[in-house]
Amino acid sequence: MLALEYRPSLPRYLAARALRGRTEPPLRLIETEPPLPPAPDWVPLAPRLSGICGSDQALLAAGASLYLAPLTSTPFVPGHEIVATVTAGEARGRRVVVQPALGCAPRGLTHPCPECAAGRGALCRAVTEGRVGPGLQIGFCQQTGGGWSEGLIAHRSQLHEVPETLADEEAVLIEPLACALHAVARAALAPEARVAVIGCGTLGLLAIAALRERHPDVSILAVAKHPGQELAARRAGADHVCPPARLHLDGARITGARRLLGPGGRELLLGGFDAVLDCVGSGGSLEGAIGAVRPRGVVALAGMPAALRVDLALAWQREVEIRGAYGYEREFEQALALAPRLKLGRLVAAAFPLREFRRALASAPQEARHGRPKTVFDLRQR
Repeated sequence: MLALEYRPSLPRYLAARALRGRTEPPLRLIETEPPLPPAPDWVPLAPRLSGICGSDQALLAAGASLYLAPLTSTPFVPGHEIVATVTAGEARGRRVVVQPALGCAPRGLTHPCPECAAGRGALCRAVTEGRVGPGLQIGFCQQTGGGWSEGLIAHRSQLHEVPETLADEEAVLIEPLACALHAVARAALAPEARVAVIGCGTLGLLAIAALRERHPDVSILAVAKHPGQELAARRAGADHVCPPARLHLDGARITGARRLLGPGGRELLLGGFDAVLDCVGSGGSLEGAIGAVRPRGVVALAGMPAALRVDLALAWQREVEIRGAYGYEREFEQALALAPRLKLGRLVAAAFPLREFRRALASAPQEARHGRPKTVFDLRQR
């Protein structure tokens, strides 16, 4: 079968860091055997569509944190946003989406860790133990394979059947929608809260949609870097849209806060938003979020950050709660129920075969600037 294999090296990583990702990605197209199920409760799958996630792009551009390296096993096949067909067993022929987190159940551990016992498998403490090698999730684990291939394996607990009424182009976005729903839950919003969402890529747009569905009375400001994202943000449910440079100016108007301008163009609000969802994960976006949230407000880190230079003085002075938002708890089922209403397929910009992976990776950030942020690999035509 065909697969895209990620094989890291320190010299290539350092070169990519120095050149800000403008190098050949550590990815190669290979012919290989499909991964073998480690136990009878694992299932072989044939991917239909597999998304290119922002975390995948950060990994290939050497933008991912090195703290995450021990939580993977290399070489591995990327791809964790997957709609696939089951190819063997009782469910053969069924379409499924994959919940990729490799918690205690997939690993065959009979005594679940506290996180898995509480339904938080994405935060599993046993990610280096059990039947498969280290890996937070499928797409970062050597033994499971990933969606950027013609075959992978998953534990049956990770599979969710796709309704016939849901197209592949909608189903492939179930995983990021579940992440967005989890980020909204982490923000713990009161009714009629005022919220800013920084970033209008896939996760940002889905977070706006999730906010509007879960909290219909909140006021939402979307911070969109590119003009082409404004319509998509408003369609997702944003009440206001602004570029990053106007976050605090427009935030003062929306929340009634007082805006202060300090040395070096540093901005802050006296007052501000009840919560800010940072769906970018850069030093600038996090500082902007902290400066725009009210005292004891919440900043939810939904975007995947790397090593950042961030001034946290305001987080200290305002007692801001900075909360990570990774993965999901029970949001996969919620995402499947919600997806038909959201018409997720309109976020899919382009589909490429595996052999055109360089063109796909180059296209993904360009398409995102126009409000159609999801580029996918299409494996339906072999």
